[in-house]
Amino acid sequence: MEQNNKHTIVADIGGTNARFALAQRQADGIHVSHVERFPSADYPSLETVVRRYMDSLPEGIEFDGACLAVAGPVGGDSVVVTNLGWYANIAELQAHLGLPKLRVINDFVAYAYSIPLLPSDQMQTVKPGEALAGAPRVVLGPGTGFGVASLVPSARGWHAIPCEGGHISLAATNERQAALVEILRRRFAHVSVETVLCGRGMVNLYQAMGQLLNLEAPLGTPAEITGAVQSGQDPLARETLSEFCRWLGSVTADMVLAQGARGGAYLGGGILPRIAEFLQHSDFTQAFGHKGIMTGYLEPVPVSLALKSDTALMGAAAWFYDHG
Repeated sequence: MEQNNKHTIVADIGGTNARFALAQRQADGIHVSHVERFPSADYPSLETVVRRYMDSLPEGIEFDGACLAVAGPVGGDSVVVTNLGWYANIAELQAHLGLPKLRVINDFVAYAYSIPLLPSDQMQTVKPGEALAGAPRVVLGPGTGFGVASLVPSARGWHAIPCEGGHISLAATNERQAALVEILRRRFAHVSVETVLCGRGMVNLYQAMGQLLNLEAPLGTPAEITGAVQSGQDPLARETLSEFCRWLGSVTADMVLAQGARGGAYLGGGILPRIAEFLQHSDFTQAFGHKGIMTGYLEPVPVSLALKSDTALMGAAAWFYDHG
């Protein structure tokens, strides 16, 4: 691999955090340095947060471009960061920042691109199985929102395809889930996967579960809910997290079926690594396999959890060097 002395700005920009680094393609692989994280809500636009990172760098660094992975749809020459209401024209952004190249991709494309690069000690088996050689894979997970992307094999390696799977309608698979969806429908015009399976979605589910079980629901953040489960102080929090994992298993199977992802499902995002042990002992696997006549189709599909949530920076760099 040809060594490149210039640096690439890479970023993973979500509704909560904007993570940045400098990447370099070296003979032994991709190296990242100058990693920084900024609270996304502190900045009024995509341009201001990128400029904030560029201003933090030492003088004299030469850039070959930038690859920004953002939590939202990217189409043509425009980008929307959904949960922040940021809109940008990519050509104008490149000109304003003075970059020789600028590529903007969906954050879960970058995250998906990082999956084949992860060593085995950064992956946890959630459901064992045997991946079908040459079959697509699906990468998904809850964070500020719910991200989904496919990995499709090609002559050049894996090709990542983004989608907006987090915004499909949430399906109930039992009477309790149907009752929870009905409660949520009174608050939300559209009850999507992301209404429940993300950070604020966990709080939505906790409040709906409290209403269903006629219990007080005093906790207000995902961290409070998961912390209460780990300390054993709140039975409602445990019920909520159990249902969260059960619903995640069902949705993961839906995504495998929809995308023919017999090469495996890979879970990620910011929430699941923090509840990895709870997930392992939850009803995730039972819910994953509860798909009627498709149970046999799903039985051999393996499911793994990526234990690090910051690998999209490496994935953005890998995407840039393949496509930039």
